[in-house]
Amino acid sequence: MNSSSCCLSNLSWYPNLGCCIVDPYCIPACFADEQCTYVNNSAACVANTTYYQNLGLSVYNVSSMINCKGANMTVSVGKNLLETLHYNPSALTLSQNNCTGAVVDTQQGQRVYSYTVQTKDGVCGNIMTKNVTHVTFANTVNIPGQISNGVITVGNLSMQFSCTYNITMETSLYTVFKPVMTTENLDTGGIDGDSGTTLAAYTNPSFTQPLEQSQQQELTIGTTLYFGMITKFPDPDFVLRVDQCFATPTSDGSGAIKVQLIQGGCAVENGPYVEVEENGISKEVRFTMTSFAFQGFTSVYIFCDARLCHTPNNSCSACSSSREASQQTMQFGLGPFSYQDTIDYSSSNQNGLSVTVLLGSLLCIWIHLIKW
Repeated sequence: MNSSSCCLSNLSWYPNLGCCIVDPYCIPACFADEQCTYVNNSAACVANTTYYQNLGLSVYNVSSMINCKGANMTVSVGKNLLETLHYNPSALTLSQNNCTGAVVDTQQGQRVYSYTVQTKDGVCGNIMTKNVTHVTFANTVNIPGQISNGVITVGNLSMQFSCTYNITMETSLYTVFKPVMTTENLDTGGIDGDSGTTLAAYTNPSFTQPLEQSQQQELTIGTTLYFGMITKFPDPDFVLRVDQCFATPTSDGSGAIKVQLIQGGCAVENGPYVEVEENGISKEVRFTMTSFAFQGFTSVYIFCDARLCHTPNNSCSACSSSREASQQTMQFGLGPFSYQDTIDYSSSNQNGLSVTVLLGSLLCIWIHLIKW
């Protein structure tokens, strides 16, 4: 079996001889700062204290390694040096001491304990700061000292770490507590890769200020909402395309009252004020909509059908309803959006539609209601 699992206690399988031997033999081989010895009657790699003592290393040589990803950040600390210095890295916590469960990993030729935390403000004690272009999440990793016969010889060790990201349509979603968003997996046609795709609502034209759930029912009729969709699918031959979007006052989108916003990848004419900024040319889709309400209803829901489009075989940015049969669309829904008609029409610098234009557009919408 080329394994020690069939050997008696305190014996190790030695593949060169094809038998069990008395001396500990570790498979896979230990790192340079480890030694192979018997632990609980089985051969295992443990910290080589002599190795670190000869180097004269101390607590001031302890450092952390940070891996910054979009949705999370991972902090790692060297296992063997900390154990040599009488610390217990397996029990590390973050600023909130209930954030435990570090796992053993290997990085840069050494064994480490790693902990991954979401890049969200407040999670495990994360502190978020941001400016116009960047957002930073900071936290602290705390490592307790080892306890031997009730005696602790070293105090707790604390190290700060942080990750800084450019504010983009995707990373901005991590900067608010509950953004208005929905995520689905698109059809990849059997091609491997993460196809997780998110549709979210934003409040600014740069798509970097997500609309929060606490705000979605306090909107003003006539103001602009910005909708952005982004996919993680890595294949460079595919782009993201929205084929259609519609608005409805019903939560499941199955009612008879529907207003078409986007058809065949482009904004519908003579309907509500919709502008498609980007569609079918990259991993992102962006469009804007001037908010409106349905007479007799308190809420508006937005539904969009999206898919991955294969660029070598299709004109993915064209205003067309045709598509390749292999890529099925997935429907995304956002809502409810509730609007309040509180625009100050007496203001000379109002941001929105006048009441005459707004009512005229709503009348046009009702005349052109689409029966589905």
